[in-house]
Amino acid sequence: MDILAVLGAVLGIPTLLAGLWFWIARENKRGARRAAAGGMLGIADEIFRPETHQAHQIQRIEQELPAPAPAPKPKR
Repeated sequence: MDILAVLGAVLGIPTLLAGLWFWIARENKRGARRAAAGGMLGIADEIFRPETHQAHQIQRIEQELPAPAPAPKPKR
């Protein structure tokens, strides 16, 4: 039974990664460049297209509102 679990892990993980790589390559050939929608697509962007992932991170940071400055203390 242990050999089946090891065999499944050894063959399953590379198969899943190859399938993910093939799916992403097929999407890129079609020209469907959509933004990372989080989850698996965000991870795929980070791994396979780091410049796209970095651009999304920069855009997210630039759109955040800065924290307001503290109110001045009243003079006595």
